[in-house]
Amino acid sequence: MPLLQSHRQASLVPWFDSEPARALRVLERQLLMPQLAALPVQPWLWVAPSPGWLQDAQAAGRGLRLYRNGPGYAGDTRCALPLPLANESVNAIVLQHVTAADADALLDECERVLMPGGHLWLTSLNPFSPYRARWRQHGLVVRTPQRLRQLLDRHGLDCGQTRYLGPLWQGEGGRARPGWAPLRAACLFHAEKRTLALPGPTPLPVRWHGTVAT
Repeated sequence: MPLLQSHRQASLVPWFDSEPARALRVLERQLLMPQLAALPVQPWLWVAPSPGWLQDAQAAGRGLRLYRNGPGYAGDTRCALPLPLANESVNAIVLQHVTAADADALLDECERVLMPGGHLWLTSLNPFSPYRARWRQHGLVVRTPQRLRQLLDRHGLDCGQTRYLGPLWQGEGGRARPGWAPLRAACLFHAEKRTLALPGPTPLPVRWHGTVAT
């Protein structure tokens, strides 16, 4: 997603293409690829924060791979919102690292293009993690995990699972360590698009010898 401006001096290298982000990119690939591979071969959508992250988007079936490019998206095609996809045309969506600037509008589009019962995986940096010192100087602003769950629910996406991943902190030459889950570097949400249940059949009265049994 596009980087937001900050009063702090930002690095010339976008954070998602930096070395500290590489561990998250590898970890997300290891978690997301088996999930997509387990689904039926159907069209999917993968939205990544930069072109380098699209190298991991090699799922079965037909798919559209996009990355954030200024106010819009590039990759397999160049576009802006609304996405160039028909209503309910994909059965799986991966959104990697939404920001506060476009989470609402992008989730609105995801709800439109996702098939009923389709799956959505969303990753976001965790603003409560000490790891935020790695990316905050780049001007990134992200929503809290609670706010993202509320957004998913508001857009008709039932979030059944939230997983925290990545290190708490990794200094120069340091090693990643586990720590308390809600303080880890990033969040992974898994949601399904709600389906409307059809009304059940109305029971017919049963007649016994000229009488009606209820």
